[in-house]
Parts: sequence; structure tokens; C-alpha cells
Amino acid sequence: MPDNKALIQQGCLDIWIDGIVPCLRDTQTGELKDTVVFKIESRAYLRQFRENNGWHINWNEIPRNVEVYALALGGTHEIEGLVGIRNDRNAKAAYIHWACTAPHNNKHEFGSQRYSGVGGHLFAIAVDKSVQWGYGGTVFGFAANAELVKHYVEAFGAYHLGILHEYQIVIEGEASKKLLEVYSYEWNGNEKDP
Repeated sequence: MPDNKALIQQGCLDIWIDGIVPCLRDTQTGELKDTVVFKIESRAYLRQFRENNGWHINWNEIPRNVEVYALALGGTHEIEGLVGIRNDRNAKAAYIHWACTAPHNNKHEFGSQRYSGVGGHLFAIAVDKSVQWGYGGTVFGFAANAELVKHYVEAFGAYHLGILHEYQIVIEGEASKKLLEVYSYEWNGNEKDP
């Protein structure tokens, strides 16, 4: 596996999909919570999302051509996950550079989870950006391992392409359409305007 700096530059998908729910589900009450998505423009703001406090990477170090979007609770704007997406004009797709749940939602690493549904929302945001960029919802990314490739195939109908990377996955067509139909969120700002 590449060193941390190289991994930040290349990107990696190592997020688990814990459930297909239209909104985030509070794991303590079962209540569905409305969500909003907003673009984070400030690298200074991104400094708070660091590997040493549970965000997998230092988000302010990702390449400049990767746009970072936050998934947050409606009303509070408490960030529940981040996704980095690059407009890949050559591939005619959105490249999911990285996706990460907030530490309090990462049961795989921290043993507990406040909200379920974050991972699926992050993929849906990437599909939405692909549509906005004129690629019909086609997205791709590099999974961390074969187990996650299988997981994305089962969870989303992704397929393993493996051309640019051993664990390259693609989501397109009906699978992309289904993601947009299942997950709901509001864009905060003018993100829906291409």
C-alpha cells in the first residue's frame, strides 16, 4: 500500500455502507434526520478534519482539483461525513477521491455509530455531481481492497473494472439512478446550478 502522502494524492475508498436509508437514521432513537450538502471551499476550514482525530486523512492536503462536500444534519449543520470528488473530463465521470464518515459514525473503527446511512449519501452526492457535470451519473473510485469491491457491488450494483487500479469500481446507469432515488438531501447554496 502506498505511503500516506501518496494515498492522499491518489485517493481511496474504504467506507462501509451500513444501510440504505433515505435520510440519516439516529441509531439511538430510530428517527430519520434531514440532511444538507455544502461545498467546503476553505483549506483552512478543512484543517480540522485530520487523520489524528478520526477523519482518515488530513483533508486540507488533498489535491486542489478535488472538490470537498460535507454531508450535515439539517438545521444544525453538524458534519456527518465528507466526500472528495474530481471532475474527470477524460473518463467522462466523477472520480470519488475519498469518502469518510465522521468519527462518531464509524462503528468499524470506533465501535459505535450515531447515525447510519452516511456512506450511501456520500456516494449519492458523487453521482449527483456526475449528473450536474453532464456524465449521466457515472462515478468511479479505487476501493481499498477486494472485500470492499465486493461490498460496493452488493450494496450499490457497482462493478469491478480494475483497469486504472486493481480495485477500481464503477457505478453507472440504473445503479446510479437508484442511488439518486433512494438518498435525499438538500443542496445548501447554488450547487444544483451547473
